[in-house]
Amino acid sequence: MNYSIENFTNYIHSRNWKNAKTFEHFAPHGYVLSFPCDKSKAENKCQNNCDTCRAERKAFEDAVIFIRENGERAKFQNRIYTMLCVGDYQYWTMGNPIETTWVLNKALINDPRCKIKTYWLDRG
Repeated sequence: MNYSIENFTNYIHSRNWKNAKTFEHFAPHGYVLSFPCDKSKAENKCQNNCDTCRAERKAFEDAVIFIRENGERAKFQNRIYTMLCVGDYQYWTMGNPIETTWVLNKALINDPRCKIKTYWLDRG
């Protein structure tokens, strides 16, 4: 089965997004973590030791790969990210290798509360 925008949309709508405390006053955004299991809470990451963890991690990685394959490059502050716009939101990770990517972010596109402009590099 090929991963589609429908798969991605189902994934993002099934997550419980948390409001990020970092940058909340000038770049408000939400996030989800790829730590579905409390078994390894002391290590601050899921070790994928159970079926639930493996399925959750696979769903997370599929979403991240979809963003990276279908998103657009954007400069925010001094970094370039690959962001995918779906509906009213843009989604991105910090760009780490997939095996060390644990956070998926989202923010309103053109959020009036955001004090930093996003510069889209792949748009004409």
